[in-house]
Amino acid sequence: VPSLAFLLLVHLIYGAYKIDVPPPMSGDARAAVVARLRAAFEGRPDDDAPADPVLARRLDHQGPVIVQVWLDGAMKGRVDGYGPTVRDAVASAAGLLQQHPGLQGLTAEDRTRARLKVDVVVGRGPLERRFPLLEHVPIHPGIDGIGVAVVDDGEFLLLPDELILLNVLTKKRPFPTIPDFALGLDEQKTEQTLARRAGIGGRDWKATWQARPRRYFRFRTDSFVERPVDARSDGPPLPLLRGVPPGPEPTKANLRAAALAGARFLVAHMQPNGRYLYQTDLSTGNQAGGGYSIPRHAGTTYFLAEIYRITKEEFLREPIERAFDHLRELIDAGGCQGTLPDGEAYECVIDRGQKTADLGSSALTVVALAEYQRATGDARYEPMARRLAAWILMLQRPDGSWRHRYDVPSQTPDDKSQLLYYSGEAALAMARMYTVTGEDRYARSAERGLDWLVGWYDFFAGGFLYGEEHWTCIASEAIWPAVKKAKYLDFCDGYARFLRNQQAEPGDFPSQPDLAGAYNVTPFVMPNNTPAGSRTEATISTYLLGVHHGRPDAETLHQILAAARYNLRQQIRPDSDYDVSPRADGLGGMPGSPIDRTVRIDYVQHVCSSLIRASELIDE
Repeated sequence: VPSLAFLLLVHLIYGAYKIDVPPPMSGDARAAVVARLRAAFEGRPDDDAPADPVLARRLDHQGPVIVQVWLDGAMKGRVDGYGPTVRDAVASAAGLLQQHPGLQGLTAEDRTRARLKVDVVVGRGPLERRFPLLEHVPIHPGIDGIGVAVVDDGEFLLLPDELILLNVLTKKRPFPTIPDFALGLDEQKTEQTLARRAGIGGRDWKATWQARPRRYFRFRTDSFVERPVDARSDGPPLPLLRGVPPGPEPTKANLRAAALAGARFLVAHMQPNGRYLYQTDLSTGNQAGGGYSIPRHAGTTYFLAEIYRITKEEFLREPIERAFDHLRELIDAGGCQGTLPDGEAYECVIDRGQKTADLGSSALTVVALAEYQRATGDARYEPMARRLAAWILMLQRPDGSWRHRYDVPSQTPDDKSQLLYYSGEAALAMARMYTVTGEDRYARSAERGLDWLVGWYDFFAGGFLYGEEHWTCIASEAIWPAVKKAKYLDFCDGYARFLRNQQAEPGDFPSQPDLAGAYNVTPFVMPNNTPAGSRTEATISTYLLGVHHGRPDAETLHQILAAARYNLRQQIRPDSDYDVSPRADGLGGMPGSPIDRTVRIDYVQHVCSSLIRASELIDE
């Protein structure tokens, strides 16, 4: 009985809140809609505009059909056309486009270059605000829009991707210890924006707004956008989901091109002093303030060296060296230098104004320096890498584990602090030092470190639960063939399976097909894009380790390509940059998630490293 009652409750809730929507428009239907709108936008007769039977479809609540005009990353105007059918609502929107005062100053060239984005509102449902528990999941982020009907004043709608651009989604964190588990809505900012749309502003906007009788609702749209002007003849307008069109398929050429686009983004966002512009808002081009991560600086430079090794694109070499020069300046200014009892010199990387050095900063610097040497054969940075490696060896305990922090003024390691990633990064640094020097001490250090990392999981639940071990598996493959332990492959195979159970497959979330290939737990919590890169780096190394052992795994390869397909869609491309400010220089950038319009350097690093490495697994 309790089970039946629960199922009945679920059925009732689902029926009450589900929004029924028709199938998305075909390419021909999208083309018919845009042809009518563009003719009006350019002041041309629409006699030649194609017809399509879908345009006769009736619209509940008369739509509306919402048309936005995007030019150079800015929305120049918006109209909402209402009508009983799609054709009628489009005709209404077309007439409003011709009359819109904000569009009158556009030149003929502007109108040609501008991209029309269309949202046909195809379904509505209630917005639940009565129950505190449900306030964490009021909408599907990026799928549902929010509207309000104000008595005697009409209705006002915030599109699903407008909510993304407003940065009002996933603003509640029910578990403070898990900051990535974010849900809910910034209700105050959403309310204020809707009130402003209704002409209510000023200091006392809230009291005025709350005094107005109003009803909130959710809605869904069939959304599409014109192609860029130089590709407009290539096909019909592009369907959108969360404001993003479908991505290219993960072919060898597409993976390589996307990785190089990411590299160009990073080079464009490197300052003359070799320090990266750390985080960029795609909507405004503004740079985020706050801290700077030296491990991410070094990791990003490692990716640039890696893609230089694979592609030999010469535009990469000078920026890599500039980033190294900045690290050299930090070492010299930081004072983390000395001589070990055996006479070997050591040093470590520490950022400006800091007194505590982190293992990850020096470890990833070594990885980047060694990768540059692998790419070029130029050993000029090897002395620097050796001194950093000496410091890393000094921090390794006899059991293979590492101390993660070091007080520079007192020259004292911290025996208590343990941070994510650092031990795996240190193991990879030792593996790469062995690759470029051939010295056995580095191979043995990597082996001891990996034995400790893998051995930590030697308990009953260890094969079912894993931490973030992507660097561990990258290092396990990097040390081959100097170390050929089957237990490394067994561990990484288990880690890949563990991740695969979190990876969305096509059909898992029927209304959210764009999540296929991402790593997530629930459709209500948006996946971050970076794990689809870093975990794919690990699964690529796992697959290669299987090849080395004569056990290539087809499921792991499928997992790699599924994540690559997801990442290719998420990356900023010419067909998806209609809402990206030119100041952001966003092409090739990787946003934080499907609903996060900021790009940080490590997002690009991890995703594009996975893409260029995946390209080497494909024969064409």
